[in-house]
Amino acid sequence: MKSFCIHTKNLKKTADRVLINNLNFTAYSGEIHAIIGNNGEGKTVFATLLSGIREATSGNIFLEGQELHITDVSSAQRYGIYMLQQEQVLFPDLSIRDNLIAGNEHFLKQSLWAPSRHTIDKACLEQLRKFGLENLDLNASIQKTTAYEKLIIQLCRILICQPKVLILDEPATCLTPRELRKLFEFLKEYKKDTVIILITHNYSLLLQYCNRISIIDAGTVVATFDEEEFTHPKFKWYIEKLKMNFSYPELQLVPGNELVHVEHLSFHSLKDLNFSLHEKEIIGLVRLTNDEKDNLYNLLFQKLTPEDGFVRFPGFEKRPYINLVSDREADKSLFLTQSIPFNITASDFQKLRHRLFTSTKVMNMYGTHYLQKLDVKDADITTKPYHLSTGTKQKVVISRSLFNQSKIYIYDEPTKNLDSSSKLDLYNILNALAIEGAAILLISSDYEELLAMCSRIIVVKEGKQIGNYSTNYLSVEALSKELE
Repeated sequence: MKSFCIHTKNLKKTADRVLINNLNFTAYSGEIHAIIGNNGEGKTVFATLLSGIREATSGNIFLEGQELHITDVSSAQRYGIYMLQQEQVLFPDLSIRDNLIAGNEHFLKQSLWAPSRHTIDKACLEQLRKFGLENLDLNASIQKTTAYEKLIIQLCRILICQPKVLILDEPATCLTPRELRKLFEFLKEYKKDTVIILITHNYSLLLQYCNRISIIDAGTVVATFDEEEFTHPKFKWYIEKLKMNFSYPELQLVPGNELVHVEHLSFHSLKDLNFSLHEKEIIGLVRLTNDEKDNLYNLLFQKLTPEDGFVRFPGFEKRPYINLVSDREADKSLFLTQSIPFNITASDFQKLRHRLFTSTKVMNMYGTHYLQKLDVKDADITTKPYHLSTGTKQKVVISRSLFNQSKIYIYDEPTKNLDSSSKLDLYNILNALAIEGAAILLISSDYEELLAMCSRIIVVKEGKQIGNYSTNYLSVEALSKELE
C-alpha cells in the first residue's frame, strides 16, 4: 500500500486558556510516531482534536492530502481516525463480545440484516487471536478480565473498523514487560498500512519501537526527530530536560514497629495472603486483578469478613486510618466542578475550621502548597479539575492523600498517568513519608519501579501468593519469569 500521512496546520484549541497553539505536525503510515512532553503540555488535547472528542478552535487537519472537517467522534471515524483513550472506555455490565462490537455492527453487515452471531464471533476471535487471546469466553463479563485483556479488547474494537489513523494514549500503563512486548510486536507489523501515533512517557518504548518522535511544549510541537537522530545531542538534551532517563532515588531504612499483619488471608479469588508492613518501609504487591484488589482493600478496611485468616494492626487499639489512592480513573475520585483546593482538602474539612466555619483562606493555602509540592504548572487554585490533563488530575488525587496524613498508605498504580519528572517527585515524596515513619504498600505493574522503591515484593498469581521476596535478590527478568 502506498504511504500516506496525516498533517495539521496551525491547529489551535482554547478553553479557559490556550491548550493547543498553532500546532504543526505530520505523521506517516509505516511508522510509529511518538508524542512526548510533560503533563499539561497538550499531548492528549491534541489527540482528542484529531479523534473528534474535542473540536479545534481554528487550523486545518489533512489526511492523504484531503482537508478534513472534524466536529465530533463520528466525523473523525468516518475519515478512519480512531483513538484508544488513556482511560478505559468499556461497558462494565456487558459481555466481552458486546464490548468488542459496540458501535461496530455496521462493519460486520453482509446484507440488509444484522450480522449473525457466527459472523460476530468469527470477527471477534480473529482480532483476539492476534494477541493470543482467542481462548477468552466471549460470553464472560468484561469485569472478569485483566488490565491487559481490557486494553486489548478496546484495541480490537478499533481494529474491527480497519482504521487509517490509530492514536494510542499511554497504552503502556499498568502492563507488564511481557504484555508490553506482545502489544508492540503487533504494532510493528500493523503500522505498515496505518498511521500510528503513540503518546507515552515510557523512554524504553521510544528507543525500541518508535520511528519518529515529536516533543510538545506549551501546546505546540517544538522539535521532531527521525530514528537516526535519536543519538544526537539535541535529542538527548530534550530527553534530559523531560527527565525521561532519570535514576530512581536510593533509600535504605531499618523498618520500625509492625503496623499491619496479614496471615493466611482468603476471600473468594484471593487465597492465602501473608505479609507484614512496618514503619519506615515500602513493600510492593504485584499482579492482582481489580476484583482481588477490591477484596483486599475491603478486608483491610474490615468491610468484609475473611473466609480464612485475619488482618491485625499491632500497636493500634482500633483499626487505624488507611490512606488509599486507587488506580480508578481520577475523574471518579474528584469533584470536577469544584476548585483544586476543595478537592485536596475535601476528606478532612476539620483541618480548615476557624471558629464555627470552614476557612477558604486556609483551604487555598493547602491547595497552593500541594500544587507547588507536585510541581503543577498548568493550573492554579481557581482551576476546576475538568480542565486538567489526566496526569494533573492524578497529582490532585495524590495531594489529597498527602493532606490526609496517616501512618499507613496504599498507593495503587500511582504513577500511571504521570510524566517522568512527576514520577521522580512522587518517588521522593514516598521516601519522605517512609523516613517520617509511614508504612507504604505500593501496588504496581512496573517491575523496575517496584524493584527500585521497595524493600520486599509480594508476588500474587491467579489470586494466590507465590512469593515474598527481598528486592536485594530479585531482577526484572526473574520477576517476569516468576509470573509467566
